[in-house]
Amino acid sequence: MRKAGQSYNGQIQLPVEERADIQATVATAGQEIVAEDKLNILEPLRANLVMVNAGATYMTGLVGDVSIPVYSGSTVGWESEIAAASDAAGTFSDVKLTPKRLTAFLDISKQFLLQDSVGAEEMLKNDIVKALANKLESTILGNAAGSNTKPAGIFYNVDADAADVTFEDLVDMEADIEGANVTGELHYIVSPSAKATLRTTKKDAGSGLFVMENNEINGIPVLSTSAVTGKGVVLGNFSDYVIAQWGAIDLTVDPYT
Repeated sequence: MRKAGQSYNGQIQLPVEERADIQATVATAGQEIVAEDKLNILEPLRANLVMVNAGATYMTGLVGDVSIPVYSGSTVGWESEIAAASDAAGTFSDVKLTPKRLTAFLDISKQFLLQDSVGAEEMLKNDIVKALANKLESTILGNAAGSNTKPAGIFYNVDADAADVTFEDLVDMEADIEGANVTGELHYIVSPSAKATLRTTKKDAGSGLFVMENNEINGIPVLSTSAVTGKGVVLGNFSDYVIAQWGAIDLTVDPYT
């Protein structure tokens, strides 16, 4: 009423509202004249890739199958002054790496490519590359069995412990690692849910400290990623883990006409 220059002081007002036929939100009634700006595309959230950050050995440009020899180690023993020495020879074996194919495709019309004004084609290419890396890492840190077409996950055949995790459990894990003569730079890799548990689990009854603090457990760096299955926690020297790549990522654009 103020906008219309009408006075309502001292009068009884009956509110009346009338909707216009021409509207900005209704198709064929005015919506078509409302300008629309396309902003940058929101790309999907991907898992935080950690295997290389943890020190995994990444071999690229491979051609044939790769075989990594393994030696069990020589053995020695105490003998008397003139007793015959024991045979120290260990045994040889190998770990054979063969290529497995990780692939996908997208159907894109030629008109879509011609009318793309927000960099959708480049985003889709980049997202496929990220999806490949994410799938690779989620497979590595998963619990699925291996086959002729995919590698086994680290947690394959590992039974989950239903009991609450304790600081002593992780110290025992470190002892197992040292007992297996694993040396080098160690890292924990955990799932986000395991990280939340470790950050809220007290180290002991009186210190007020928690199992995980400052992204470390007992002085060992912790990396977290949603690629880890369940509440998985893995500890190791990941430079002993080899990721092999044959050739390069092949992106081919073959638009429909």
